[in-house]
Amino acid sequence: MKYRLALFAVVVAVVVICSVGSAALRVSPEMELLAGVLAQTSWIESRGPQGPGNEYYRALKEFFSAYKDHEAVAIAQRLTEKGFTYDAPPAFICHLGTLPELPVLYEYSDYLVERAGGRDKLEDFRLALADLAAASRFLDFFARWEPYLEECLQGIRESFREDVVQAWLTEFFGWEPAHFELIMAPSMFPGGGYGATAWDSAGNPLAFQIIREQGTSTGVPEFPTSADLELLTIHELGHSFVNPSLEAYPERTNKLRPLFWRVREIMRAQAYTATALFLNEQVIRAVEVLAARELYAFEVGEHVVEYNADRGFYLTTFVVEQLEHYRANRSLYPTFQDFVPHLFDQLEVYAEENCTWLERFLSQFVR
Repeated sequence: MKYRLALFAVVVAVVVICSVGSAALRVSPEMELLAGVLAQTSWIESRGPQGPGNEYYRALKEFFSAYKDHEAVAIAQRLTEKGFTYDAPPAFICHLGTLPELPVLYEYSDYLVERAGGRDKLEDFRLALADLAAASRFLDFFARWEPYLEECLQGIRESFREDVVQAWLTEFFGWEPAHFELIMAPSMFPGGGYGATAWDSAGNPLAFQIIREQGTSTGVPEFPTSADLELLTIHELGHSFVNPSLEAYPERTNKLRPLFWRVREIMRAQAYTATALFLNEQVIRAVEVLAARELYAFEVGEHVVEYNADRGFYLTTFVVEQLEHYRANRSLYPTFQDFVPHLFDQLEVYAEENCTWLERFLSQFVR
């Protein structure tokens, strides 16, 4: 989701934050390896910066230009053409361990396997990336830039209340992932972020957020800060709670296709190409409204409602009302997972009362 700094400027007037600095924000060499490879493909034509990009990105892109004929770049191009784009490549990296081996740390999700067209495609890409890192001595390149990147993150860490955000998510959803990780991506654009979930061998979820650079700097990398970063984190880490909870009911999701039908074009333009993706995103954006109200001010939450309505998320106010019911009845719904069947009930009633017969008929032909 791409955020607007101006949208939340009202926070400055509403609340003064005494921040607790966070050391959790980090730049991952594995994610930067991916970014450097993608910069050599058509990915960067639609997901690149405005202008030449920040100075670190330019150095990274130039570094890998000498390896544009490497198999890792060829595989990345084929995957990009296949639609392995947006959140899929960063989520893939979140399933891997550290360089130089780049082992599979968490088994690939069904979502990633489907997006890539098979587990073998992911394995081919992983092995090619590890080979490229070794052949190019990429870790030496990254080590030279690491102090610079650390300095870029210092001010962001000082303004980011990691403990507040994680506590809010845990309390709201009623459980805590085994691990939270926030990865700053100075060579991915434009602004906003991606959320990713992996599962460890015991079946425990791990929540990742990849935070993209704003895409307008030609100097040092620039990222969202303070309230803007905190709400972005609520949004992206929230996917690790919301997505598995809703996706446990695929048949009920299919019954809500009429709700997706009426906004299918504007959703597809934002890469939400199926009913399940639309519902995940719609619920996340309603969660974000409540977070904005509770962590900042009611007016900030209303800005979030307006922003999302402008982008086709017409159910935001309705879903917020359902989440308020969840908040008021935690004795009935100890966790968000317990509440999801009731949420589906209410969405089905809404669809029955508000969708036309034509929408119900035509929606049979969408996912």
